[in-house]
Amino acid sequence: MTIIPDRVRAVAMPPIDALNTAMTRMNAEGGDVISLGQSVPFFEPPPQMLDAVREALDSFGPRLHTYGPDAGIPELRYALARKLREFNRVSFDPDTQLLVTPGSNQAFMVVMTTILEPGDEVAIASPYYFNHHMAIELSGGTVVEIPLSEEDGFQMRMEDVEAVLTERTKAVVIVSPNNPTGTVYRPEEIAVITRELSERGIYVISDDAYEVFCYDGARHTTVAGVAGGGDNIITLGSLSKTFGMTGWRIGYIAADSELCRQALKVQDAMAICAPIISQVAATAALDQMPEYPLSMIAELDQRRRILEGALDKMPAFHWKKTDGALFAMVRADVVGGERELAWKLLEEAQVLTVPGSAFGRQWEGFVRISYGCSPRDRYEEALSRLVEYFGPL
Repeated sequence: MTIIPDRVRAVAMPPIDALNTAMTRMNAEGGDVISLGQSVPFFEPPPQMLDAVREALDSFGPRLHTYGPDAGIPELRYALARKLREFNRVSFDPDTQLLVTPGSNQAFMVVMTTILEPGDEVAIASPYYFNHHMAIELSGGTVVEIPLSEEDGFQMRMEDVEAVLTERTKAVVIVSPNNPTGTVYRPEEIAVITRELSERGIYVISDDAYEVFCYDGARHTTVAGVAGGGDNIITLGSLSKTFGMTGWRIGYIAADSELCRQALKVQDAMAICAPIISQVAATAALDQMPEYPLSMIAELDQRRRILEGALDKMPAFHWKKTDGALFAMVRADVVGGERELAWKLLEEAQVLTVPGSAFGRQWEGFVRISYGCSPRDRYEEALSRLVEYFGPL
């Protein structure tokens, strides 16, 4: 009998996988399920990127069809360095401090595998992004949750972090704008957290996947730019949401050169390199930074306000509006548990949402609703179905 290690068996698949599978089956059988589930943007990649890919198929030569450098093709690493310098106001050496990965999920897994010893603790805000939780446990680490509150808008504060630190704490993860809450953490708190942890030699891992998507005057804080932050800051980035290219799988790690040098071993073992055609696409997409993603903000903000209006018509739902990302973490006053609610909404209202328990057991009374993933008419139809399902005020 093959024995699977407990660290793998103990990790649960996110419920979004089963819900997506059910949605696909229902639609194939003639249903009309609308997804408000995955945190993907409604828009496609910039046309300039697609043009560059078409050209590369003809002009890039044999280099397109083979392995590239483990750290990423030079063109992309230099384009990322330029983006970080011009948009984030931070400097990284493209030759030694940048590593291109097949998506930022893998970037996180590479970092966890690189820095963790068995039993090391990694603190993540709760509600948490489930893939981070999975990666920590699969890498032999221990997840420690930083409990946040709905009443405080799910803000992270140093006092919250301090309460969970131990001598085993190896890293603290910051995701702002946050998945799943949509919260943009206050710059002053990010600065305090970063400096305090740096003084103690604890890694600060900043996942910047949603850095562009901020509303109502909120702004993303680049952790690597905090004065006095030190060399223990690890920045993870993604082009998936920024440029509507989730399927192309391009992310990156920006960090101290020694960490990148060691992480390169893990990258080589996991994937060797990101797909060359995707790297060509990403290089071209970055030429449209930040104009292209910023051109989508007005539409996303309008969708966010439409969601707020729809929720006001449903007494069962309560949302303390947050100011970033592509989704809302909504409390649901419904008897029977939120997992049952998510499945009821799928099967009876034909609307896909993500159950709050995916982001921590204590969030069973919530669902995450994405306002970014469907075309506008389908999005509004999904909200109309929810209003009809729960009944207007």
